[in-house]
Amino acid sequence: MKARSSAFILCTLALGLASTSAQASNYPPDYDMCSLTETLYSGPFEVIRDFVDPWDQHYKLTIAYDGYLRDDHADDEINLYVALNGHDAMLEAFPGAHDDAYVLLDSGPRGCYWCPNGPHAPDYCDDVTFDPYQSGKWLCSEPTAVEQHLFYWAFDGLGGLNAWDIELAAEAGGEWDSDYGNNFAVRFEPRSCW
Repeated sequence: MKARSSAFILCTLALGLASTSAQASNYPPDYDMCSLTETLYSGPFEVIRDFVDPWDQHYKLTIAYDGYLRDDHADDEINLYVALNGHDAMLEAFPGAHDDAYVLLDSGPRGCYWCPNGPHAPDYCDDVTFDPYQSGKWLCSEPTAVEQHLFYWAFDGLGGLNAWDIELAAEAGGEWDSDYGNNFAVRFEPRSCW
C-alpha cells in the first residue's frame, strides 16, 4: 500500500510539473501539442484528421481528391462536397502538393503571431490593448463561419470528441463524382491523443 501511494504522489507531481512548464513556455494557440494523424480512404478521396490540440478541441481535417474529374478540369475548378455529422458545405478545392485537389479545414486558431507590450512593438500591434502587467499577447485568425458550421457536431459539448461520419463528393462543370449519388464515406472513431 505504501509503494502504491508513493507512486500516486510521484505521478501527480509529474503531471503538475508538466502542465506548469507547458503554460510557462507561452506556446502559440496554434501549436501542435499532439502530432497524431489518422488517414482514411474512400474511392478517390483521402481524408486526414490531425489532432493539433485535443484538449482545446483543435483539429485539422484535410480532404484530398484524386478522381476522374481532374482529367478534364483544373484542380481549382473542382468543388468538394463535405458533410461532417450532418453539417455540410460545398468547398472550392486547391491544387495540392501531392498531385491532387484538396481542402483544409481547421477547428481552431491559426496564423498566430506575438504582439509584445512596450514602446518598441511592431506597427501591426498598434491597435492591440493589453491588460495591466501583460508582457504581450498572441493574435490569431479564428475558424471561418463555414468551418464552425462543419465542426459543429464534431465534439460532444463536454470537451470530448464524437465519432466523425464524413460524406464526400466532387463536382466540376456540373459533372459529379459521388459514388453514383450515394456519396463516398469515411468514419473516424473518437479517441484520445495518446
